[in-house]
Amino acid sequence: MSHALTDVRKIIKIGERSVGITIPKEWLPLLGLSIGSSVEVTLASGYITIKPLSSTQPRPLLSVRIKSDDASTLSRLIIAGYVEGFDMVVVESPRELARKAFYDVAMRLPGAIAMNGMHITVKISVDEMNTNIDEVIASMKTTVDSMFDLLMDFFQTGDKSKLEQVIRLDDDLDRLHFLGVRTIKRTSFRNPQDALDNLIVIKSLEHIGDALDRASNTLLRMGSATNDECKRAFREMFARVASYTSKSINSFMNLNLELAIKVLMERQLIAQEIFTLAKGCIYSPETLALVHEATVIIYEAAEIAEVATAKMVRRAEEKEVKVPQSL
Repeated sequence: MSHALTDVRKIIKIGERSVGITIPKEWLPLLGLSIGSSVEVTLASGYITIKPLSSTQPRPLLSVRIKSDDASTLSRLIIAGYVEGFDMVVVESPRELARKAFYDVAMRLPGAIAMNGMHITVKISVDEMNTNIDEVIASMKTTVDSMFDLLMDFFQTGDKSKLEQVIRLDDDLDRLHFLGVRTIKRTSFRNPQDALDNLIVIKSLEHIGDALDRASNTLLRMGSATNDECKRAFREMFARVASYTSKSINSFMNLNLELAIKVLMERQLIAQEIFTLAKGCIYSPETLALVHEATVIIYEAAEIAEVATAKMVRRAEEKEVKVPQSL
């Protein structure tokens, strides 16, 4: 089954104190259920979810077939199959082309292996039901922090190997990003609203990593063309961006409303500070690119704070939400 099944049912009365709904009998084997099986029923805001109680109950394997004459296109399709939650991606292209497409992205897809057969089949073995999405986000934060630290070290020492390490860490961030998106898509039925929050945060963290990757590549191309004064300006610029980003992620992870509001209120100010710091150094497309990447990070970090704020307001439900007045 590669798509959702939907049916309309009426609520019926069962005895004196209970009501219920029926489900089509044909659905039971698809979920590994039978008469007498236990299910978990969850009441959320405006909807109910029902799922098998045991994660060990068998479920149908989901597969998709892809085909292209271009290796890059195949690679993107394999990634799409991974994040969409398929268990098998059958590559119906010439074997050598399929292998190249897979191995170009294999290190970024946890649990993916290539199986030989009539066609190359990418088999994905990931236990999404027991993957803790909070731990994925925490690991992404740690990786982003390390990328900022290495960038600061480069500005301090001029050691280009620090930039190369930043670029490699972006590959680690991609792995966490793809794992996180796949997990969210497979488990969003548990709490769709929290799932959407987590998806936005994971995408923002991935975009922050991409911006640091591009900034590092730009600095490698610039070589020694940047004078010491501009190096100091860029170091201060990214140090402020790193601090702003860290506060934003912490506001989400710790459900800190006061910090989230503070981050949002500082967004325009720190953006202006970035341009002021770099004003005397904007003399080439490369330096303009660095300012652009710093600005991208600021607004991605602010997006995380927006999600944190909305999440805490939602969790407050009918209770009064106290927004700090003195920031």
